[in-house]
Amino acid sequence: MKMAISSPMDRISSLPNEVIESILMLLPLRDAVRTSILSRKWRYNWVKLPQLVFDDTLIEDSMEDDDPSELLKIIFQVLLLHDGPIVKFTLSISELKSGYEIYPLILLLSKNGIKELTLDISELGGYRLPSSLFSCDQLRQLYLSNCTFDPPPTFSGFSRIISLEFILVDFPDGVLGRLVSSCPLLERLKLEGPMYYDYLEIDAPNLKFFSSNARFKSIDFQNAPLLAVVSITSDDVDEEGKASEMINVFGCLPVIETLQLGRRFVKFLIVGGVPERLLFTLDLLKVLQLDEVYCGKIAEVSFVLCLIKSSPNLQKLEIEMFTSDDDAGPVLEFLEMQRYSDVSFNQLREVKMQFYSGTRPESKFIKFILEKSPMLETMLIESSKKVLDREFKRFRHISPEVDIIRKDADRNRVKYLAKGLHWSLTGEA
Repeated sequence: MKMAISSPMDRISSLPNEVIESILMLLPLRDAVRTSILSRKWRYNWVKLPQLVFDDTLIEDSMEDDDPSELLKIIFQVLLLHDGPIVKFTLSISELKSGYEIYPLILLLSKNGIKELTLDISELGGYRLPSSLFSCDQLRQLYLSNCTFDPPPTFSGFSRIISLEFILVDFPDGVLGRLVSSCPLLERLKLEGPMYYDYLEIDAPNLKFFSSNARFKSIDFQNAPLLAVVSITSDDVDEEGKASEMINVFGCLPVIETLQLGRRFVKFLIVGGVPERLLFTLDLLKVLQLDEVYCGKIAEVSFVLCLIKSSPNLQKLEIEMFTSDDDAGPVLEFLEMQRYSDVSFNQLREVKMQFYSGTRPESKFIKFILEKSPMLETMLIESSKKVLDREFKRFRHISPEVDIIRKDADRNRVKYLAKGLHWSLTGEA
């Protein structure tokens, strides 16, 4: 006991350096720097951190009178004191007023072996990226927002990058396509914001994930043999685009497993007409998500069925639906004809229908799915409108194991129909 009191042991300081580094990386940067006052051994532990994150939490503690120049001074001091490579750097500051303020920072990082870079600066709006960014040849992940991506003529791409994420990033004509094709290891590409990218050609032999809500005239997956997840949810599309050629755009994706499409893009695809089946089969597609399908239009309902019929191994279907009973006759006749076809959705396990309002086309569509899905396990129907339970009792199903679940979106309450036609309240969701 006396020996323990007279010779106290600093157990934390005696931890291996890699453990101390892991602890510091879990702290906000300001707290990691503050550990330098704990002891002599801790004074310089933080200067070797491979990850640096500068965000608005630093503004609250470090700036007076909302002066971003003070924050920039702090950032430069940290970088000048830093010893060793900076693998990951994040700058997410809402108060910066000029893109030129970050130019020296990027120049320092380009000489420091940066591998993961995030520049999330919401207030600048379209600042031009410094040329030093394009010399960061060790980059593996790049996240940019609110800027203009205009590389110098000598730029030959990022040879090691695997992830590109662009939020409200402007590209001169043709630059985005050339960028993608010059990143041979690229696996993930995400485009967000109401930007216009004209004709988008995807030449990326290792690409596995693609997500976009941008606007473009057309998109061509000319070389993306490994692309497994695709999400295209544009709020708008260019009506002058090559709509008639787009219906078969997914034929170039032999291993696609998850597909999400927004209504605007669906309307764009069906301008040239909808075949009963695609010219190819999506053999590996397991998840299909469709936003805002208008069940009162034959073309949109036909497109949904076309995708399902062309996906023999589809397991999960999610649809946001809306419609009215006005002019519902043609759709009801179309679905009635489909009912007597020999089509069967043999692998479909889970269906989720959102915004159900009880109209006849919606009800008819759900009945059709239930009657054609022998392996169905769950049918979840979400509705914010009052729909009588007796409406659901009319649903017949071919699968002996299916649970039909109705969820009241307003009251967040669910009711179950399991292997029969007797509803019972089971509790809050």
